[in-house]
Amino acid sequence: MLIVAIVKRLAKISGKNRAGMLFFATLFIIALGTFGSYLAERHVNDQFKNLGDGLWWTVVTISTVGYGDKVPITLAGRIIGGICMIGGPVLMVSMIGSVGVSLYDRWMKGVKGMAQVNKKGHIIICGWNKRAEDIIHELSLSLLRDLPIVIIDDVIDTKPVDDPRVSFVKGNASELSTLKRANIAEAKYAVVLAESDTPVADQKTVLTVLAIEKNNPTITTLAELVDANNEEHLNEAGCSIIINSSILSSRLLAMSLQNPAVNTIIKELISQYGNEIYRVPVLQKYIGHPFLETLPELKKSYSSIVIGIEREGKTIVNPSSDEILKTGDILLVISEEAPPL
Repeated sequence: MLIVAIVKRLAKISGKNRAGMLFFATLFIIALGTFGSYLAERHVNDQFKNLGDGLWWTVVTISTVGYGDKVPITLAGRIIGGICMIGGPVLMVSMIGSVGVSLYDRWMKGVKGMAQVNKKGHIIICGWNKRAEDIIHELSLSLLRDLPIVIIDDVIDTKPVDDPRVSFVKGNASELSTLKRANIAEAKYAVVLAESDTPVADQKTVLTVLAIEKNNPTITTLAELVDANNEEHLNEAGCSIIINSSILSSRLLAMSLQNPAVNTIIKELISQYGNEIYRVPVLQKYIGHPFLETLPELKKSYSSIVIGIEREGKTIVNPSSDEILKTGDILLVISEEAPPL
């Protein structure tokens, strides 16, 4: 009855998972050989003194090594040996092959973007282009370099970068099913790139931001805007940060023409090399004191230049010297490294 129950159980498993069925069948053969050989031989064969001897003989037999150091001499032992000799190698080879196919299939699903992502606290990048590749490179050098990255795109067919931190989900980022496969509910950041340089691209960007914010209201979302007239729609969608790349480019070109140093400064500040802009909480001792008092100490102690204050979601660039610092204020500083405050 026990054998029948085991066979039924294996048959049930086989209907769901061939690799699982082969695994349990192999375990069954090993258990049969171990206990069967020991029980059949223990009273008449000194080579089978305990279950360890039975297990050793079974493993050697089904792996086709055949040392010959232990040999069953009873009829029952030889029958069990025959079962192990015939069934064991077949099951072992089949199981290894099935596991290999299963692992390959899972790997291919990941590469093709069909697998479910189980990462947490990750960054989702919606859309793939040259800018996305540069973003990943910059993130690898930033304070966010340890966060996993998930790329969502419905044009490319395979994962575009060979990086173990990066996963790929094929699909439309504005669709709920696609976002769920990217585990949007547990993502920390989302970057939505414009799929083209035309204002029409903003429509899909707004839809994507709406879907992201609906499924994860706490996420920080950054979106690339093409037409400045659509900024209001992104704000209403709940987008945290809006970047109008065309306006930034045109203004940088005009300013650089007037003052070439602007280009050098901006390039350094937005890269992960040299000086960068950091957010630093105001020390308790400065609360209630003028902004000017922070400048000498930060410059002397950390070689940092304070350029502004972030307060209640608004940024004050180059505040007046007598601006009073408040609880919750964040100082914006230029420094080669984040000041350890």
